[in-house]
Amino acid sequence: MNLDTQEERKAWMPYVHAVLSLCSIGREVGYFVVNPKMQYQMWNRMRSFLSQHEIRDKEQLITNIEWYLETGRRDEFFRDSCYLSMLSAAERSRYIQFLTNEQRRRQLSVVNRYLWSLSPGGIAAYDYSWTMLKCFAGKQVGYLSEDEMWRYIGQIIPMIKENFSDWDAYIASYAIGQSYLQHEHPFSFVSKNRKYIMQLMNSLQNPMLQFKP
Repeated sequence: MNLDTQEERKAWMPYVHAVLSLCSIGREVGYFVVNPKMQYQMWNRMRSFLSQHEIRDKEQLITNIEWYLETGRRDEFFRDSCYLSMLSAAERSRYIQFLTNEQRRRQLSVVNRYLWSLSPGGIAAYDYSWTMLKCFAGKQVGYLSEDEMWRYIGQIIPMIKENFSDWDAYIASYAIGQSYLQHEHPFSFVSKNRKYIMQLMNSLQNPMLQFKP
């Protein structure tokens, strides 16, 4: 998808804000739904965000973005799903129970719980939303030009459209991705943020209400 003109970019901003809105799920979600640009226009916040992902220059940012576009965390989730799908329910439970690595046990518990309920995109929404925010962060701190940022966004949007038919599936994908990757109880992201997710979905200013993915 080519987003070369200012008119095209402006037209796609509501869609972009819908994708980015999931990155703010938490206490601040209501503020960022009303003020979506503030999510990525604060230089210090974006600099800190990139540093947390060990991104400190343009080369590291481009490497990170391109890896998430090509492979991402969805790839490992898919491989885990394929492996568990070959086992019976009892075999899956035993296999997970006897894992000695606690993080892997947590991850596979998430995969097992949602093995048959996720869309074909798996946890791709996690990759797409955070990668899009990295694009804006890179532009904000000077690692990417505006054209470079939009070139990557022009790759992300078709990937979302190919893998998700509605925002409910996209949100589920994102939430399960968070659960799969966090280092806490495997289902704590959903339980902790249920009210914020509902706040996002029930807000009349939620950009997701304007169109389909």
